[in-house]
Amino acid sequence: MARPGPRAAALGGCAVLGMTGAVVLGLGLSGGALPAAGSAPAGVTAPPSGAPPEATALPRTTATAWTTPSSPVHVRVDAVGLDLPVLPLSAPSGVIDPPLLTAAYWVQPYGEPVGAAEDADNTLYLAAHSTSRGSSGFDPLLTADHQDSALAPGDVVSVSTPEGTVDYTVERTARYDADALADAAEVWEVVPGRLVLLTCLTPLGSGATTEDLVVFATAR
Repeated sequence: MARPGPRAAALGGCAVLGMTGAVVLGLGLSGGALPAAGSAPAGVTAPPSGAPPEATALPRTTATAWTTPSSPVHVRVDAVGLDLPVLPLSAPSGVIDPPLLTAAYWVQPYGEPVGAAEDADNTLYLAAHSTSRGSSGFDPLLTADHQDSALAPGDVVSVSTPEGTVDYTVERTARYDADALADAAEVWEVVPGRLVLLTCLTPLGSGATTEDLVVFATAR
């Protein structure tokens, strides 16, 4: 995959599923190309460079959405009581739409979960849903009113694999307008040993959201 070029990915919007109240995290493109991925994971074909289709929410049933998968990879944040299985998710069309509400997903082809910090060659992006009902994967990352991050600088995010566990220290959190994330170059930089958590900010009692939460952390 070619490296250079402006990093143009963005959270294209969070659409509400009427049956479950679940917010669909859509990571879409506004600039016609995915952010530079650096060294893509083995066996992963880089997305085409042409402009991808618009981000759309994929239909799913309630039973499927709430199934909890098993995985040898987990993300844990003791400060907020979060412990989720982590699964791979490719985004060939430039859209991140996690299939399940009860798992986090590492976005390919970018950084992969590794057993030691020195093995990381790119930013590891983990994306998961949040919902206004407070029962989805990344809900613990949000404050009680779902208006901001529950994480603070210094909190530790641990990503464990069969090969070992890497602890990341939260450096900062940021809120982005969904339309502005496309131009947030600091989010899409190729930074070995960095972890970025992505989810939607979903106000309680509201079906729609226009903002996204991004958590930046560094391997220690």
